[in-house]
Amino acid sequence: MALTTEFTEMFGVRHPIALAPMGGSAGGALTAAVSNGGGLGLLGSRNGDPDWLARELPIVTRNIDKPWGVGFQAWAIEVGAVERVLEHGPKAVMLSFGDPRPFAGRVRASGTALIVQVADLEEARQAVDVGADVIVAQGTEGGGHGARHGRSTLPFVPIVVDLVAPVPVLAAGGIADGRGVAAALALGAAGALIGTRFQATAEALVDPSIARSIVEGRGQDTSRVLDIARGSTGPSKYTARTLGHPFIDQ
Repeated sequence: MALTTEFTEMFGVRHPIALAPMGGSAGGALTAAVSNGGGLGLLGSRNGDPDWLARELPIVTRNIDKPWGVGFQAWAIEVGAVERVLEHGPKAVMLSFGDPRPFAGRVRASGTALIVQVADLEEARQAVDVGADVIVAQGTEGGGHGARHGRSTLPFVPIVVDLVAPVPVLAAGGIADGRGVAAALALGAAGALIGTRFQATAEALVDPSIARSIVEGRGQDTSRVLDIARGSTGPSKYTARTLGHPFIDQ
């Protein structure tokens, strides 16, 4: 049975669920699967690498005639990437982990819905100021990148809902099934953004061993790191969650 919320009405989708645009793993097949299933698939382009987009965007456009979008990590977007994506007619562009202001105007001028993810109240106010059509309130339970210091999903979402009204809010962070989506709606959100659960699927661009590790892993076995080993140049405000490993312990 379909649920009607501000989010489902805005995008014409059956379910109040969006795919988190997980960089590198939310490719064309997964984006298409979520959109075809009645949610809003968001392609995880990360920085908008042109070769990656050239490979994955056609998979989306060939396999669905339903709403879909693309997500970027705002701090890392390559020159021309937003314009390149907009040429393919997405219904939404999502900006996360960084200042949305350099890109928000271009997205809105194209008539494409702007989704902005926030990790604190300052970012929420900024999202309203740049004209976000939807705001994602991400709590610290998020399975991938998230705020180094922040609030958990349960207290954070309703605060953002009240602060940014009437802009619809999606809840994110630790949501993996229908009960989590129902809880998000009870908090006042118009839906949920789900990432890690979709990473453990056949359509995700991850090695099967990673999907198995997600399914078999336990929440208490994770930790947040700054990706120092990978030489990340991203803002130190945001860290990445990973399953425990002896390398991390060192």
